[in-house]
Amino acid sequence: MADPRSFERGRNYYHDGAIIDPVRQGMELRGECSGSRYQPYRVRVRFSDRGIVDASCTCPRGGFCKHIVALLLTYVHEPESFRELAPLEEMLARFDKEDLISLIGKMIDREPSLLSLLELSASAARGAVDAASCRRQALAALRHEDPSLIEADLRGMLNMAEHTAAKEDWPGAGTVCHALLSVLSSGYEDIQFMDEEGDIAAVAGDCAELLGECLARGRPDARTRREWLQALLEAELADIRLGGVDFASGAFDAILEYATEEEWVVLEERIREAMEESNEWKKEMLVRMLVSWREKHGRHEEAGDIIRTLGTPEQHMLWLVGEGKPDAAVDIARQHCLDKPGVITRLAGELVEAGAREQAVSLVTELAQGAASHWSYVQWLAEYYRAQEDWEAALQWQRRVFLQNPGVDSFAVLENISKKLGIWEQVRSELLHAPEIEKKPHVLLEIALHEGDVARALELLPRVRSWGWRNYKESVAGVAEKERPEDAIALYKELVEEAIGRRQRKAYREAAAYLHRIRKLCRRTGAQENWEDYLAALRRKYARFPALQEELDGAGLP
Repeated sequence: MADPRSFERGRNYYHDGAIIDPVRQGMELRGECSGSRYQPYRVRVRFSDRGIVDASCTCPRGGFCKHIVALLLTYVHEPESFRELAPLEEMLARFDKEDLISLIGKMIDREPSLLSLLELSASAARGAVDAASCRRQALAALRHEDPSLIEADLRGMLNMAEHTAAKEDWPGAGTVCHALLSVLSSGYEDIQFMDEEGDIAAVAGDCAELLGECLARGRPDARTRREWLQALLEAELADIRLGGVDFASGAFDAILEYATEEEWVVLEERIREAMEESNEWKKEMLVRMLVSWREKHGRHEEAGDIIRTLGTPEQHMLWLVGEGKPDAAVDIARQHCLDKPGVITRLAGELVEAGAREQAVSLVTELAQGAASHWSYVQWLAEYYRAQEDWEAALQWQRRVFLQNPGVDSFAVLENISKKLGIWEQVRSELLHAPEIEKKPHVLLEIALHEGDVARALELLPRVRSWGWRNYKESVAGVAEKERPEDAIALYKELVEEAIGRRQRKAYREAAAYLHRIRKLCRRTGAQENWEDYLAALRRKYARFPALQEELDGAGLP
């Protein structure tokens, strides 16, 4: 269920004793796992007779993470470390009403933030969700310093809204979503730096989706509809204000789907107001909203008028392509977009799609050959001619791609094109001896590895050591194992020493992995005695490194 990297890291967490206070409660395991943040992550795994049916962690990664692996490995190897608790329902059933009230009071004394959750739950149970309580609960969630706790609290509110919607209490569900989305739209900018994986932004997206469903199925009154639609619009405007970070994804789609003509008039006023204080990119996004509404309702001419009067040059240019006016589009590009290679190549792609290939190729070729040429122009032409199977032209431009941005990928494309023309050996020789490439030994080494040229890779390796941003030693050792095992062993020994020199547990585990490879190669070449002597000498050399010795023992390297 876990990918290899998560399993390996989870095993390391288990060996480091990262799991805190593990509990088994019926068919559920829970615990906390120390991680990279100050507060530990909360981990939960639920079982059925068939095995694991659900697993979650408050870490931002999501999925079957290393913390879940660590909890499960702790249970596999140390089941006695888990405290046994009766199922929650069974424990609560032992209390009478007065005792339950007293217990909840003590919980709130210990964690006052639970009071707003209780208030919200009580109003939902009465069938009258209180909007003010929802806002207080959402604001309290944003005050956490741990993003996983923020996300967990917000998800708790969203789950309550989903549960309310499942009972077809659409007004109640909409009230929760409206409050939650409004608070997030105004407060997300202050916590965005914490939301590295976008989990909090995703909560806003799920909230927008449910609010749209409440609009469609709940039949709210006119005032409530306006408030809900306004919340969806403010969420979309917040995403644009933040630069398009997928905050509340789908909010504008809900507006397009459910807003009436009369409601749109009010929403458009707000969009135009935001346009007055926007830079070029933000203005482009806002114009797109105005155009999308008109296109949705079949008002093509009005959409064109919006683009001509309010749109950016890029929008006007692309609109003209769709209107069958490629020459006019190219004229605008020449006037306004020559300093924007991404816009030019996008235009070229649109022109090709519209059947205006001549204009596309002429424009990009002119720019690629000019003094202000950009690599993306050359790349576009190479890809275009490959798609047209014009191999001579494709070779010309792909050669420039490689020389401007040398790498294995562009080299492999050149190889494919040249072989179609039957001139690969000639092209290959020219490329590898080009002055631009000879000055970049790391590129030559990568090509040697790509071609499986072990001797050449070993010859080039000493020249790339000054390129400190990347260590090629392990890659070369890997390809050398079959043909040059002695050289591979020598490289692995260097890697062992470098890893030990970093003086970290993680690095010691790397060293153990290299030692396994050395042992395997020594056995294959009949040098078992050399392996035993080497390992014994290594252990003596680092006898005062107890953590290293433990890792070697744990890796089966006695």
